[in-house]
Amino acid sequence: MKKNSQNSNRYKKSAIIGFVSALLILVTINIISSYLFFRIDLTSDKRHSLSLATIEMLKNLEDKVYIKVYLKGDNYPADYKLFAKKVQEFLQELRGYSNQVHIEFIDPVAGKNREETAAIYGELAGRGLTPIPISTETSAGFSTQYVIPGALIRYKEKEYPANLVVSDPSGNEYWMTYSTQELEYNVISAIRSLMKTGKPKVAFVEGHGELDFLNTSWVTYQLQRFYQTERVTIGGKINSLRNISVLDTVNYDVEVRGNKYDVLVIAQPTEPFSDFDKFIIDQHIMRGGKILWLIDATTGSMDSLETRQEFFATARNLRLNDIFFRYGVRLNANLLQDISCQSVKMITGMAGDKPQYSLVAFPYALRVVNFSTHPIVRNMKAIKSEFAGNIDFVGNPELDKTILMTSSDQTKMVPVPSIVTLNVGRARPNMQEFALRKLNLAVLIEGEFESAFRGIVPTYLDTLKSINFIEKSPRTRQIFISDGDIIRNTIDYKRNRPLPAGYDMHTETMYDNSELIINCVNYLCADDDLLKIRAKNFKIGPLDKIKVMNKSRSLAVINIGVPLLVIVIMAIVMILIRRYRFRRR
Repeated sequence: MKKNSQNSNRYKKSAIIGFVSALLILVTINIISSYLFFRIDLTSDKRHSLSLATIEMLKNLEDKVYIKVYLKGDNYPADYKLFAKKVQEFLQELRGYSNQVHIEFIDPVAGKNREETAAIYGELAGRGLTPIPISTETSAGFSTQYVIPGALIRYKEKEYPANLVVSDPSGNEYWMTYSTQELEYNVISAIRSLMKTGKPKVAFVEGHGELDFLNTSWVTYQLQRFYQTERVTIGGKINSLRNISVLDTVNYDVEVRGNKYDVLVIAQPTEPFSDFDKFIIDQHIMRGGKILWLIDATTGSMDSLETRQEFFATARNLRLNDIFFRYGVRLNANLLQDISCQSVKMITGMAGDKPQYSLVAFPYALRVVNFSTHPIVRNMKAIKSEFAGNIDFVGNPELDKTILMTSSDQTKMVPVPSIVTLNVGRARPNMQEFALRKLNLAVLIEGEFESAFRGIVPTYLDTLKSINFIEKSPRTRQIFISDGDIIRNTIDYKRNRPLPAGYDMHTETMYDNSELIINCVNYLCADDDLLKIRAKNFKIGPLDKIKVMNKSRSLAVINIGVPLLVIVIMAIVMILIRRYRFRRR
């Protein structure tokens, strides 16, 4: 009896020591974890991890960042409450990397009457957060309430709105999935905008028949979040693209203080460039300027097929081939047909006296799906392109030349002049003619460019003292895309607004044209960190139907049998351990 009592006391003492030890271990772990922050992300695409650029930015914050999130309300729909929780988890992760981040969730209309609520909504809308009306069905009918879609971020006395509730323009994803995917980009881009002392300048060049503001308005609005955007006409003016200060008004001695603009966008010019304009653009590059070229080397256009069944396509004389050669590229005057193409609406029959329209695959309307691994195009899915040509690398071998996107493995090259007809879409393609593979559609050229006017400066320029001719550039960048329609947007005149660049009204498909142009400008502006954040993307991949069909039985056994087997093994091990312990006693 005495022995049993001693054993009982020993077991109690052991249990108390074990409990206290476990408690001390838990407290120690919690104290240490409050100073150390780490996460293990087991997803293949690291969807739950911040990008390295974001982490580096958070560690280098010079002042406090105050984030006031307005996604809070007792009557919010369940999906908005769930998204608010996702936002809170994301912001807590930001705070884990920097104590400079301060977070506050606010219900701005709690306890307010109707007039006060309306005034608050108006104030927030004026600060960049326009309330979203949400209709819900109740027993009394439909009721409408408003959700504030984001946060106001403050840094060094400056404030910037971050809209967190965004919808996928293609309509292919539930808004919460897309908003969660874009969460890091929307928050971090807002903080970066506050941290910048000045925005880079992006100018759309005019004067050579380029796309006007309406046809580039969608991309312009997107770029205005991060850059100053302007439109500039060169018009033979030597100072149209450079900053100068006049030192002597009599002799007109000037000091060149660099470029007026960081990036030029030359979007689908249709008229030839004068030598003077080419010289001015060339010297912009020689001073380290960057250019995004979107060039149609032929007159091929979908507009030409809107009122007729065919048209005659010819080479477009822009007088740019000579300078392009010095920059390392040649944009060929041809048209590509591709088996990977879009469907266009065309007349396929008649019902009485009324034409019947159908969607028909049209090989001149490319659906570009081949991209390189460069950050500009890393996560592109598809680009809408019309009447594109191909690009060859030529000239200076010292330049770094990168292919960004190409046609498919089944491409046909059509030389110009040639007749383009809608009947191409109605006929069955001859697959033997589509024998070309992966022709270049967009390329990046980087390095030190030699001036296209080196050794051949026109005599009428040579007499000007103020030209400050530069023969070689510092390291800079240019991007060449062989289709100007990629940046073009259509206008919804009923709602008086531009549709996204790359949106196909016939199939209601959203292509990645806007993302491509924005990524190009990000890269040209050396905004590589922002580009990496934007390139971060996650998609839930579809199941391989063939594998599922062939291995359905083995997969079922693994998914059901293996967990049961593990439980049985654990049970056997526990029984053996108990038997061993009690035998010893």
